[in-house]
Amino acid sequence: MDRTERAFIAVLALITIVYLVLFGYYLGATGLRVPVVDVIYWVLHYIDHWMTGDWWGYLWIPHNEHRLVWSRLLLVVDLAWFGGNGVSFMLFGIACMVVLVGAILREVMASELAPGPRAAVALMVVLLLATSFNGIDCSVPQLGLYLHTCAFLVLALVLLDAKGEGGAHATARRFGAIAAAVASTFGVSGGLLAFPVLHWAAWRGGLGLRWIAIIWLVGALLIPAYVIGLGKNDVAPSLDAMTLLRLGDYVIRFLGLPWSHSPSLVNFGRAIGLATAGFGGYVLLRFGIFQRPRSRLERIAIGMLLFSFMTAALIAASRVNTAPDREMPIRYALFTSLAQVSLLLIAAPWLGRIWAGSRRWVAQAVVLLGAVLFLGQQILGGRAGAEGAAQYTAAYRAMEAGKWSPDQEGMVGNPANVGRVLRFVHAHGLYRADR
Repeated sequence: MDRTERAFIAVLALITIVYLVLFGYYLGATGLRVPVVDVIYWVLHYIDHWMTGDWWGYLWIPHNEHRLVWSRLLLVVDLAWFGGNGVSFMLFGIACMVVLVGAILREVMASELAPGPRAAVALMVVLLLATSFNGIDCSVPQLGLYLHTCAFLVLALVLLDAKGEGGAHATARRFGAIAAAVASTFGVSGGLLAFPVLHWAAWRGGLGLRWIAIIWLVGALLIPAYVIGLGKNDVAPSLDAMTLLRLGDYVIRFLGLPWSHSPSLVNFGRAIGLATAGFGGYVLLRFGIFQRPRSRLERIAIGMLLFSFMTAALIAASRVNTAPDREMPIRYALFTSLAQVSLLLIAAPWLGRIWAGSRRWVAQAVVLLGAVLFLGQQILGGRAGAEGAAQYTAAYRAMEAGKWSPDQEGMVGNPANVGRVLRFVHAHGLYRADR
């Protein structure tokens, strides 16, 4: 790298360091250390099953069509070791975020990109993933399940070496990939999509029928066991024109997160989502179906993109009749971040060619401008998350003091459920304000 290139990387690295400091700060500011919303029901489930010795029922009985094995286990640890302050959720969430980002960075640094664009792409991966919007998946217990699924999905793609990759440990790594795919289903049920994604990766990686058959065998055993007993979703009974229009708009807004979450930026989010859908669809057809991915990095990126797109379709189908005019839930932002990172990795060779040309400064200026804008977004998103956490905490403390209101019930839960939880919490000294 020449002097100008080193200076650019240094400035981008400095911005990224500040970005990560803000990420860490807002982890603490957005942390929820009281049981609200879904956690109220998790604690009730703990009382009714774990404390009665029904450990299988505790782990396996679904919650909102998901089998939350990781979250259930973390609650046990949190109540037994940390007094119910959410530390176990945050530590596991941070570990998942490190695995998610670290696995992708490892592939970027091992790629054949030139040193300059390789460093720039690596730093941009951090900016896209370590957002304050995604940070709440570490700091808010009921949102961590999305991070659990995404981290294990990425780990599965990284471990599934193609033909000729992995050396002497390739077989162990591929079985590790299948195990990670199984683990991804215990975050949210969307993790079941890991199996078609791994099937695609095995096909495009030239692994042959044996590995494809093993992946499908594990999926064929797990998926029926997982879905039997789940509640039914009220999906539209007929795909009329208006339903299709709502489905399409939901997918576009989904892919436009985090901007589509804000009512004032929803149309900007739609534009981003439309661009993501268009470019991503082209990439999936060209390098996912009609041609082989050009590199290991590209294969992993397309696998993540395929997962993100299928997740968008699945969530849109399940929520098409559920408050269609509501803002797009920010909790889905991590799925969209994976799609954005995927497109960055796929575009990396093109960026490398620009970097090698006379207009390198244009690309560098655009990247730095984007990094500064992301820095501002990090602050705005973090402040919004901190305000939300304060509101939920205040609602719980008010209910704890016996001050009930309809607004608080919407944030915490109905009085009967909260009453049972409060009696249990007080009896065991949990979720205390001084912890």
